[in-house]
Amino acid sequence: MVTLLLAACLGAAASGQEEGLRIALEGARAAVTRDGAPVFEYQFGADLPKPFVQPLLTPAGRPVTMASPPDHVHHRGLMFALGNVAFAGEEAQYVVFWGEAGAPERLGHIVHVPGSERIEAPAGAGRVTLRTRNEWRRLSDRALMLTESRRITAHEATDPRCNVLTWDTELVAPTRDLVLGPTEGRAVSYYGLGLRTPPEMNGGEVFDANGKTGEAAVLGDDARWCAYVGPGEPKRGFAMFDHPDNPRHPTGWFVMSAGFGYMTASVVCHAPLALPTGQPLRLRYGVCAFDGAPTAEQVEGWYEEWVAAET
Repeated sequence: MVTLLLAACLGAAASGQEEGLRIALEGARAAVTRDGAPVFEYQFGADLPKPFVQPLLTPAGRPVTMASPPDHVHHRGLMFALGNVAFAGEEAQYVVFWGEAGAPERLGHIVHVPGSERIEAPAGAGRVTLRTRNEWRRLSDRALMLTESRRITAHEATDPRCNVLTWDTELVAPTRDLVLGPTEGRAVSYYGLGLRTPPEMNGGEVFDANGKTGEAAVLGDDARWCAYVGPGEPKRGFAMFDHPDNPRHPTGWFVMSAGFGYMTASVVCHAPLALPTGQPLRLRYGVCAFDGAPTAEQVEGWYEEWVAAET
């Protein structure tokens, strides 16, 4: 699918018909291109347990995400999900929206609201946006636990090595107070905005805004950004940004590089978060897919540019 889309988009670019950032709805997915070359796809089909971005590509057309590997089928590219959502006072009966297997009373789906998708592409703005709505429902009784307004924006980056997107989510508990919990039995939670790398990026280098490097040092650290560079040549990687307006900024990070590559910006990294009825929880993150192996100073520059664009 990625190869076919890439070929089609490159052909369009050669004909001069696809300049700048474009976004197009194609069935249950939205495809973003820049000058005809694919940037990412957002998938939201009714058969999916959750909507997600797959693939996310560098400007050279190389993916930094993968979806549903055999070892963790619920890892779906770049995704936002929580795995410990409970009605207040019923924390022991939490519902999992992160994983995709288990008893229906303990499992939920993030369901795209049909017809909610809306494209915004203002002329000359250097960005295109997809807005959607989701309902977070428990499988056993279809109980509505959360409503979500989601906005994904692709940006024109000043550095040609980067493809940049912003992931905005607004969560509301519509009927009862909720508690959003961390991963049970883990010192560092991996719930939040997560990204699974393809196999050729396993064993990469992890570093963050605090100057820490390596999985052991970065795991659980609170930092305004975190980056991952895959091994091998030519280099490629990604960075994730936490917006200063987010609750609990700078966020805690879950990272893995040994075994497989994974990163999560986790608002519940260290502790549960109460969500009273009707009170929105607004989260904004940036993701930069890049070619090469940037320095920490270069990533800091990209972060500051992104914050300025999103303030």
